[in-house]
Amino acid sequence: MSNESLVVAWRQRWNRNLVQFLGRRVRAAVDIEDLAQETYLRLLRARDLSEVRNPQAYLLRVASHVLLEWRDDQPRADAVVTLEDDLLVDECHPEFELEAGLSQQRLDLALATASPMMRAVLLLKLRDERSSQDIANDLDITVRQVKRYLARGYERLRTALEN
Repeated sequence: MSNESLVVAWRQRWNRNLVQFLGRRVRAAVDIEDLAQETYLRLLRARDLSEVRNPQAYLLRVASHVLLEWRDDQPRADAVVTLEDDLLVDECHPEFELEAGLSQQRLDLALATASPMMRAVLLLKLRDERSSQDIANDLDITVRQVKRYLARGYERLRTALEN
């Protein structure tokens, strides 16, 4: 089967999943359609799609690469620190790598959409391993506010990982 016919078949079978996958990561519907189209174009340029063992995972992996490149081209108001997950990825199993990448994207999106104060509190706690008292002193807020931001932030991250 040629790449063109495989891409057509994959589009008919998994386009809805692809659009939902992109829709959870991109707000504008126009961008979602553009990213989906770019994903299919990249699949058409692939060498031999008939050798792909898990087509849906491969489709979403290509879409995640397209999405990452698109995000790199987008202007950002502030940079979000990426939590490293290299140690969690088992290179022998591409499915684990895909899931780890998707989880990382979910966490990055959850952090990016959090309020600046919540993001600062979470990063100081998780990345810098600061105490609640130190965070409160650094950000000029009360310890009680720090604990509230942490509770809401942890819930946001937990929800992002569960979706």
